[in-house]
Amino acid sequence: MPDRSRNTCLRTIKQGEITVCAPDEDEFRVKSSADLDPESAAALNDGRLQAPDVAGGGIFKGKSTMSGMCMIPPCPPEQPYLIDLSSIPEAPAGSDADKIAKGELRAP
Repeated sequence: MPDRSRNTCLRTIKQGEITVCAPDEDEFRVKSSADLDPESAAALNDGRLQAPDVAGGGIFKGKSTMSGMCMIPPCPPEQPYLIDLSSIPEAPAGSDADKIAKGELRAP
């Protein structure tokens, strides 16, 4: 019994074109770039209008660019760094830090 799909394929060949006739097209078909990665430029550049991806890279995915920002005023003031000066040891006598503190040596 002749293979009708192959005969049909052979009749549709046009001059100057490369045509591959196979018994099962899906078996021999290679996935396109768009099929392999639907988010790629090849998949998205199909001539149709695309809705913008509002959750695109850097907006809400991964590291947030809005962390710590106040969006609706009045915004609270930033908290200052608190340093416990009593925890800083005294400079040893005769050291550069001691001389700078007494004004005997100019700060670098």
